[in-house]
Amino acid sequence: MPKRCIGIDIGRSHVRAAQVARTPEGMCLEKIFAMQTRRSTDSLPGILHSLTAEHGFDRRAEIAISLPHNAFFFADIQTDRPGLEELRQADPPGLKDRFPIPADDIAAQVCSVLRLADGKYSVLVAATSIESLRRELLQLEEAKIKPGRVETPITAAHMAVSANHPESTQGPAVILYVDASTLSLAVTYDGNLLLVRNIPMFGTADQGIEALARDTAEIVGQEIEITWKRLFGNAPDAGLAVFLIASHEMAPLLAASLPDKIDTRIVPVDPCAGIVPSEGVKVDSALCIAEGLALRSLQANTKSINFLGIYQAKTRPHLKAARELKICGALVAAAAAVWLIGLFLQLSSLESQHTQLKKQAEAIFRRAVPEETNIVNPAIQLQQKLDAFRKEREAFTGFDPGRPTPLEVLYALSQCTPAGGRLKLHDVLIAADSVRILGSCDSFGTLSEWQRLLGQIPGLRVVDVPTPKKDAESGKVHFTISLSSVGGKVS
Repeated sequence: MPKRCIGIDIGRSHVRAAQVARTPEGMCLEKIFAMQTRRSTDSLPGILHSLTAEHGFDRRAEIAISLPHNAFFFADIQTDRPGLEELRQADPPGLKDRFPIPADDIAAQVCSVLRLADGKYSVLVAATSIESLRRELLQLEEAKIKPGRVETPITAAHMAVSANHPESTQGPAVILYVDASTLSLAVTYDGNLLLVRNIPMFGTADQGIEALARDTAEIVGQEIEITWKRLFGNAPDAGLAVFLIASHEMAPLLAASLPDKIDTRIVPVDPCAGIVPSEGVKVDSALCIAEGLALRSLQANTKSINFLGIYQAKTRPHLKAARELKICGALVAAAAAVWLIGLFLQLSSLESQHTQLKKQAEAIFRRAVPEETNIVNPAIQLQQKLDAFRKEREAFTGFDPGRPTPLEVLYALSQCTPAGGRLKLHDVLIAADSVRILGSCDSFGTLSEWQRLLGQIPGLRVVDVPTPKKDAESGKVHFTISLSSVGGKVS
């Protein structure tokens, strides 16, 4: 299958395209397209999209484009070997004063290098604005076109002239491109570009094409003489070859007018002089730029002029940083969303558990305190009930672990009664941690002996000295003794 490439010449007021295929027999111009774009309704993305959608251009072919002449600027610089290497860098310093473009917006590329006799080099550098490239590439993106190369119109025209007129690569020559808005003049020597001049064209609405051709010839004659003296220090030789690229209406008029202004030999460029056209394809020299773009991509071992690579080198770090920031932002947003979703799920689970616990607490409260009908806060109400029960329980010492029971106290008192003395206990009051005994005996000695025995009972302690009274009638000694239960078992 032959390799194909499409060259698209985007001008200020036109779009031209050429599809060229490399076959075993040589280069073949398969398809062409040309359209004026002066109307406000003309949409560049729509026109470009129609190339494949309506005009049969190969969707798989590589695409090379050129932007309008006024988008590019040229500077011829004489330098030494280190200076040449510096100019070949992707972002050469020292060019900010060479072009009418802000320094941080320059995209520059070396077009040609000519070695001079004194070891110096004559370098032709082309430059354009990164911003203008961005605008054009956005339109191409809208048309779903991804170019592989972006080249200047005049260098593409130079490629077409060299392919169709090999004699242009011998000695000095001039390539002259003329359209309705631009006059572009390039000086070559042995096929190397030495200098490029882009001159805006200003014609009046009522000016006829013949008058415009005469005015253009006048300007061209002056510019060639000025340029030649600047480059070579003298006037151009008689019969200088001028390879003319113009519309089929303008080309014959310029070819007739130019020899009257300067002694030159006009060669109208034929895009099909060295390229075989497909059957039915008829072109004029104005298609040379589109053809040259396609030929450049198809020529093997040909150094390409490509501003797309410079544009990507300058903008890709920013695009990469912006893309990474977007990815990081998206990851942070996703993590935050997952975290929030997790919080909401956890909150929902906790709320469900809380509801279940409240129901369980109410059920337990109803079983524990069935007489309570007003339920406000089961946990607090149950705690209040427990506290009240504990206080009631404390009134019954036997129900309090760690304290002696009433039976233990009574048993201990019965075990330590003196053998004689007729000791009798009338009343025994056992409280939480105290014991109060009212009784009588036959003598004070018996009371003293019993008090001694009470002091030997573990877990009980006499807390006050008894004040006995003797009944005169009966002779009995009545007393009151207070004891304190100090904890533990009473034995």
